[in-house]
Amino acid sequence: MIEEKPYSPLRWIRIKNKYAMEESLFQGEFWKPCPGTGGGYLCCGYQILTPQRGCGMYCRYCILQVYFERQCRVLFRNYTELEREIARKMALWPGVVRFGTGEFTDSLFAEGTLGLSRKIAATLEPYGNVLVEFKTKSAAIGDLRSIRRPERVVIGFSVNTPRMIALFEKRTAALEERLAAARECEAMGFFVAFHFDPLFWYNGWEEEYREVVRALYAHIRDPRKIAWCSMGGFRTNPLLKKHLRAENNHLPLFSGEMIIGKDGKLRYFRPYRSAMYAAVRDEFELHDPEIILYLCMESRETWETAGMAKRIPQGLPRYLDERAEVMLGITHTP
Repeated sequence: MIEEKPYSPLRWIRIKNKYAMEESLFQGEFWKPCPGTGGGYLCCGYQILTPQRGCGMYCRYCILQVYFERQCRVLFRNYTELEREIARKMALWPGVVRFGTGEFTDSLFAEGTLGLSRKIAATLEPYGNVLVEFKTKSAAIGDLRSIRRPERVVIGFSVNTPRMIALFEKRTAALEERLAAARECEAMGFFVAFHFDPLFWYNGWEEEYREVVRALYAHIRDPRKIAWCSMGGFRTNPLLKKHLRAENNHLPLFSGEMIIGKDGKLRYFRPYRSAMYAAVRDEFELHDPEIILYLCMESRETWETAGMAKRIPQGLPRYLDERAEVMLGITHTP
């Protein structure tokens, strides 16, 4: 079972080697629903698969730095248990399932050596009501060509402005590389997704994020191959600020004023978040008024002030499930 550990600065100094790889037996459930954050923030109903954890990239804002006791990458070698758990739970699951593997790792960072995304896709192939999303900040997509049912797979790219990528996302692909990889994934038959998360508030943010949206549409040939896009303002456990401050590495990430939300996380003030969401939403709608666009872990009030609430009259999970049904060719019966 994955558990959050109490903060200890000395511990992080001892075991912060992100690039090492260990093997271990996973003792908990491989398949778990997204835990959300509570406090009235809306969750998308995502289902998480965890065949590995840890990441060889280094994003300064990454919550995994204060989430796991060991900072190295861990490959769980009891994969057959994951397969049995999926078979057992799928036998009882009604409707579509939206899986993802990028909650505790980058799904494609080590795909060339581990092949886990290809393995997951093969495991899920017999289930016609399943979509799986592999989220990444890499451009390592060449090995995905062997996936036999790409139309049931979403390659989700986390994106940010070039300035924020250079400042906060070490060992990740440049924005242009990610967008070029998305274009290639589209050509291979995959759906693609784009996640503007975290959005940062800084001088020049609006024009730079709008430019990312424009660049996105300049690369994608068919907007219908975009499964969905999401937005989320920078938010984090206060322990991350304490951890980075201990290493004198907390600025400029925490240079502005933030509040503690109802979920206990540090967040920008709602007017700032709403302004960012409204601007990015506006740019998306200029290119594609029908784009499936949602907010990650936000309150209903923020959905309203950002001009987004009309998208989810039946709730956020239903909004995305309906999109999944269209992608899978499933007709929903009320």
